[in-house]
Amino acid sequence: MDGDGSEAHGIPGSTTALLSLVDRILRLTQHDQVALALTSMDREQLQFRASEASQTLSLCKEREGEAARRPVESSFPCLCGLAVECINVVEKAELSTVLARLVTAGCEVLAALLLPLADGEASSFDWIRETLEDLSDQIDFLALEVYCGLGRLESKVLESDELPVVLDPIEDDFGAYWGSIEHRQALQELSAWLMCVLFRALGYASVTASSLMEFVNHDLLCLCSLLRGLFAVRADDSSLPHDTSEIQGVALGALCGLTAPDLAFPRSDGSEGDIHEQNRSLHFYLEVLGAAMVETGVLESAVDAALARSSHFPKEGAATGSKLIQFLASLLAQVATPLHDDPQSPLLKLRADVHRIADKLGRLLEAVAAQGFDHPMNLRELVASCACLAAALVLQSGMSEGCSDDHFTLSCRLLVTSCCDADLGCTEASDRAAMLAALGALASNVGDLEYISPRLSEHISRLSADDLARARMRLTRHDRHGLVLTAAGDSLLALFGTAPVPQEVAPHAAPKSPPAKPGLRDIVQNAPKELRCALDEKLLCDPVVSPGGVIFERSTLARWLQKHGNTCPVTGEGLCLEDCSRSPELRKKVTEWVRGEARRDGKRKG
Repeated sequence: MDGDGSEAHGIPGSTTALLSLVDRILRLTQHDQVALALTSMDREQLQFRASEASQTLSLCKEREGEAARRPVESSFPCLCGLAVECINVVEKAELSTVLARLVTAGCEVLAALLLPLADGEASSFDWIRETLEDLSDQIDFLALEVYCGLGRLESKVLESDELPVVLDPIEDDFGAYWGSIEHRQALQELSAWLMCVLFRALGYASVTASSLMEFVNHDLLCLCSLLRGLFAVRADDSSLPHDTSEIQGVALGALCGLTAPDLAFPRSDGSEGDIHEQNRSLHFYLEVLGAAMVETGVLESAVDAALARSSHFPKEGAATGSKLIQFLASLLAQVATPLHDDPQSPLLKLRADVHRIADKLGRLLEAVAAQGFDHPMNLRELVASCACLAAALVLQSGMSEGCSDDHFTLSCRLLVTSCCDADLGCTEASDRAAMLAALGALASNVGDLEYISPRLSEHISRLSADDLARARMRLTRHDRHGLVLTAAGDSLLALFGTAPVPQEVAPHAAPKSPPAKPGLRDIVQNAPKELRCALDEKLLCDPVVSPGGVIFERSTLARWLQKHGNTCPVTGEGLCLEDCSRSPELRKKVTEWVRGEARRDGKRKG
């Protein structure tokens, strides 16, 4: 099979594995899709580079024998040259399934050469570093191409899923449906290998939310699309890196860091304004992040990857799962109470997505709790995050606290009971006060406060006046440091000896959010007309211009012509796909527009 990964043949990164990979590249260059998409000169250059690499590796293998674990340094130039030729394909043609696999193979070559760095071995990095620098523009465009391709394929697969079953094979469109799934899988594998190259170049320990944002030029939509592709693949698939599970774990950790406030000010020059203007900028950044997660579907893929990780690596998976729950709570804190329930916020769509996968989140919380907690602060932060998510789910469901029987709500109730039975898991009095406030908030938001009140009251009675004051402060604050309470929170406040706080009290100095802030989906949909396909009005990825000057997305036009005949859908005149010329200038404009739009909009709103 053409999709077999290089690391499935021999030791990962070895001469034998690379020989197998180079052979696969040679076979891909002979595929009909490659012959149709690339010029004969481009194909010959690819085949020359592959043959050169094959000969060099064969000589290395003869000299070093079967024990050769890594290719010798003298083979690096030809291997880097082959990788460049493969990845350059992204600028020469639309990424069909086979071309996507060819580009993926180029990423595999680089990933194999970078493996010694990931393993902490000494290696000459000069050739590889220079190659990565030379490919920086292509890799940038590749990330955009993957986003556009996955977005279009996702809608195509969903449309096909909703079609009725057709018994007549002449009318059955299953071939196109299967082609969409196969192409999506190829792009997901490309995402995984592209992320692998980046992570190994940085070093797994150095991969952070900040470094990933820098890689995608602070384009959250592009980043979430790449991460979704990485999370969607099976870690044990032989066509992927041998350490895909570790790569997914690193990526999950980086994803959970995307709510860090400093990422809202990537080019801070001291002109962000006062605290309220900074809060508005942060609010807008979180909305863009939430919109990107909804648009790309990365949320469910990330939760699935975290569940798989907790199954194979319970301890590490529990730590990752806890971070993911806290990450979601940070995002949904703004839409977890009616007071901040802005009907225009893209975070409301994310809240709906979280509600839809509440059962999976419950399983993840179960896996986290099963491993215990090394520090009281970790447990307290998890409980506080669960309280926030529980409040958000109550709002989304439209039911009263305690009426839902989803897995997350049930797991939260179990967590409250377990903490009380374990004497809160705290030794310091200050920790106990904060923990009691968080537990009370969670119990209240899942409808268990009446049941758990006797045990909470027993613990509360042991607190000092200062500790009680600290707990009350956590329960009555309305900023991101406070605990989120639903309308049923008055009874909890009474347990701590304070009068209920009016539900309509808002932060007195906080300015109103600007109305109707567009989410990232709106930004993409509001692309300039000259950057959109005349046929489906979607953002261009591989634009072609007809003889009449009409601009189309090449794949969209090809499907239309195949279905309706050689007639222009706009002018009605005769038109063949070969009559339309590709426009590299437009592709570059699309890339630049997508890269900068979210950042420019953030500055305008700030």
